[in-house]
Amino acid sequence: MDPALAEALAPVLRDLENSGGPLPDVRDRQWSDVPGQVTAMLHGPGSSAQGVYAMAGEPLPERIASVADQVQEWAVEALWHAGRPATWPECPEHPGSHPLAAMLRDHRAVWTCPRTGILICLVGELAD
Repeated sequence: MDPALAEALAPVLRDLENSGGPLPDVRDRQWSDVPGQVTAMLHGPGSSAQGVYAMAGEPLPERIASVADQVQEWAVEALWHAGRPATWPECPEHPGSHPLAAMLRDHRAVWTCPRTGILICLVGELAD
């Protein structure tokens, strides 16, 4: 896998693992011909798969926030297929209500409550 994508994906996978989320089988696959776009595939149980990408030339925090948003989409789908609540990562401020949102704030990739904007943690530092 391209190092720019692997570097952005690592903190997101750590968050999935630390929070009990589903873990994808990440497969190195360049599926895009957009210049500078590096890609892989996230595979879940059965035959479900989703592409994930990063722009190699972007700063790391931007790549992490973008990849976190894409992995979140994959995780919600994987949870739904597993019959689990399809909210990942769950907002600790509003349990059972909505997932956190990945965004860029002060040049850092963070998880925030989409309702209040409260910063929960950096992407990669999500706890169970």
